Amino acid sequence: MTSEDHLDDLLNQHGLRLLKKTDKCLDMLREAYTIGVPILIAKSMTDRLATSSGVAFHLGTPDPEMRRIASWLFTVSKNDYRLLLKLAKAAWKRHGREDMRLAGLILANINPGFLNGGVWGIFAEMLQKTEPLEALLESIEELARAGHQVPSDEELEKFCQGAEILHHFAVLILVVCCRRDGSELSETQKNIVKNRPSSTETMDRLARMVLDEASQ
Repeated sequence: MTSEDHLDDLLNQHGLRLLKKTDKCLDMLREAYTIGVPILIAKSMTDRLATSSGVAFHLGTPDPEMRRIASWLFTVSKNDYRLLLKLAKAAWKRHGREDMRLAGLILANINPGFLNGGVWGIFAEMLQKTEPLEALLESIEELARAGHQVPSDEELEKFCQGAEILHHFAVLILVVCCRRDGSELSETQKNIVKNRPSSTETMDRLARMVLDEASQ
């Protein structure tokens, strides 16, 4: 017997066994993302946005549904953080817009004590050569809301010594977390923002904003 809550109906068909099969779990999640999103709208968003924004698909799943899916994963896994982290990495690698959102939600809610490399270091390892700014910023904001602190200047500098995307990553962390905390940038942090690689107009605007706030 089915209910009017089609997302619950789908999720309740599965359990821990599915989570242990990452590829099959991703297939199920792709289906879950579409529930409640009209097919034509989902297809239109993917056709129009996926290619230009650098994501594999964009279905338009509302935030409450994404949070329900993430909550279900934690419940059915019985907080098996190893399993959840593996799924988060696989979801980000698939690079659907909703996959990236889900990965951020998982990272934000895993017990920090489990993440030996620190949540920012784990997240940095997941990043691809290029990332859509909106999705990356959204996940950083989720981690900030969960109370994760700004990395040390040493860790931020280490990010900047890697690929360009990691330097942008460091800048975005500072933009989000320093605004959250109302804290001033250290001289090292200011230099990280000032010496960022060339990027988009939006990225430049965010960088100027955090520098302007630091000078007030």
